[in-house]
Amino acid sequence: MSRSYDRKNAGSRPVPEAKDQWYVLHVLSNKERRSVENLNRLFKEDEEMGALLQSPPLVPTEKVEDVRNGKKYVVERKLYPGYVYLNFALRRPDGTLNNDAWYKIQAVDGVISFACGRNKEPLPMSRRDVQELMAEIERRSESARPKVTYTVGEEVVVLEGAFAGEHGIVEMVDAERGRLRVGVTMFGRSNPLDLDYTQVSTVPDEEKGKA
Repeated sequence: MSRSYDRKNAGSRPVPEAKDQWYVLHVLSNKERRSVENLNRLFKEDEEMGALLQSPPLVPTEKVEDVRNGKKYVVERKLYPGYVYLNFALRRPDGTLNNDAWYKIQAVDGVISFACGRNKEPLPMSRRDVQELMAEIERRSESARPKVTYTVGEEVVVLEGAFAGEHGIVEMVDAERGRLRVGVTMFGRSNPLDLDYTQVSTVPDEEKGKA
């Protein structure tokens, strides 16, 4: 999901209740966590602002499997670099904007603007967008996704098992599970192998086709 939220017909949406108001903050890239620390400091020091906060600022992440020297490492990566999601009662029950709170949030170090734009009033995400965001976060948290990807037709070298050291051609890719089907030719016959990403490695251009 590459978009931060759907602006279509945003102006005609009803204002959600306080607990359901979610806003998208555009922050400095690679400074998301520092921006969250600064926001939390504001909410802690300013009681009125803290009372409007419905849940902690959110930086959605996913677990990604990286392979180095044949070993698998799990690292955490931000789903939407440059964005923080804020569950905050910025609009009053009658729908009017709390301008004081708006200005205070935009003045926080690291915050650039609300995603709707600096010169426009912030609009809360639609219920559908919030549901999609939470579903995506939950889906990405279930298991780590492979960082390394391969393509059908790519030449790889097998690192483990009876065919270790042999070159083969990727015939099928299961990116979600990090699995490949590799065809290794021995004695004029192709042998299909179902392997994990960690069991193969890319072949340098200068070595391709030599095996």
